[in-house]
Amino acid sequence: MKALIGFLIVIAALIVNCGPGVDRVDTNDAQSQVYAAAKFASEKCGNPIPNPPLVIVNKPIQRNLDFCTIAITRTECPFLGYPLPCTLIYLEKETGDVPWYLNFNELSKIQIK
Repeated sequence: MKALIGFLIVIAALIVNCGPGVDRVDTNDAQSQVYAAAKFASEKCGNPIPNPPLVIVNKPIQRNLDFCTIAITRTECPFLGYPLPCTLIYLEKETGDVPWYLNFNELSKIQIK
């Protein structure tokens, strides 16, 4: 009986911990990640990091943060503003897959100044 109860507790813990959820990044870690990407792009292009800086106020969704930092590091010179996909870090819900009709490479070239 004790083995059965222990087994059920383990199964319940796995179900709770392995269920689908939204991965969020701590605000300070996200800010560091965006700053590192912006510093890389500014050094690559020979421009200073754009002002005002991109400020993260809430824990962003990991996938949206990744979209932003990838877009920053792939931005074309001159690096004068943050790419459009960086607006995703302010969304509270997951964006899902990028639709087939949207070209992420083209979206990442549009800079917000």
